[in-house]
Amino acid sequence: MKRKEITKNSAKKRWSFSFFKKHRALSVSLVMIAAVIGSFLVINYGRYVKDIIEVYYLRTKNFYFSSDKLTPSGKTYEIYPWSGSIPYQIDINMSSLLNSLKGTSDNIIYNVECTPDSYTLCYFGSQSVTRLENRPLYSSTHADSFVVTVALKTPGVYPTSNTVSVTITASSVSPYEETLSATFNLKIGDYGVNYLIEDEPGRLYLDALVSNTLPTDTIRVQFEISDISKYSIDMSNTILNDPNTQIDKDANDNITKIRFDVEPKSSMMVRYYKNDPNADNSYTSGNNPAIIYTRLS
Repeated sequence: MKRKEITKNSAKKRWSFSFFKKHRALSVSLVMIAAVIGSFLVINYGRYVKDIIEVYYLRTKNFYFSSDKLTPSGKTYEIYPWSGSIPYQIDINMSSLLNSLKGTSDNIIYNVECTPDSYTLCYFGSQSVTRLENRPLYSSTHADSFVVTVALKTPGVYPTSNTVSVTITASSVSPYEETLSATFNLKIGDYGVNYLIEDEPGRLYLDALVSNTLPTDTIRVQFEISDISKYSIDMSNTILNDPNTQIDKDANDNITKIRFDVEPKSSMMVRYYKNDPNADNSYTSGNNPAIIYTRLS
């Protein structure tokens, strides 16, 4: 029995060795992937532990440096929608209190910096001020605040994702050092009114959608076919039967434009057929959409 067991174990070992020998590239890849994942977990766990230790140490010194939006780990906020045409302001409040009874006994001196992406500007007060240095957080009030203004670097120019980002960092320099930060992702839209075209290759139609997230305002919009030889409206669209819908036609009785209302907190979808099923007319921003959207009111 012992010989048979030894023989089976030896066979298993030979098979394993033979498999990895024949699949050396695969073996190396698996080892590398495991090493990368392991390193990633160790690094992130190490940072987490480091943050906990640093915060604990500062608390033992009765040092409290906090914010209503900025955090030691760097919180991320999603702001939606933003028109992009008017600068957006972010109010940041700083505090040196632990609670209503306990706070830092010394004045805290800190620096603030705003880092934009390649499409945006962010500044304090005037566009030339992108950093605040040696700002006091007095022990007498335990509070301070500042406003960060975000604007497009070039009006109307932003990424296809419709999202721009800025990171705000506040770093104390005295009596102890601590860093708080947050990233703000601003999704660009039209004052709560957004337009897009959903399409994909191999489909006979495309859908033009407009959403109105305004709480009380009804808006009026216009959809216009950019090229009547390529697109035609689906006559089964219910919006065509609405008495408030206005329709324009060309000399051949083809519908070229429609104007209709979109109620508050609602959306409307209009379907169009396309002559080229392989075309992809997906659209979120930019120039030359298949169906031209215009907000009338």
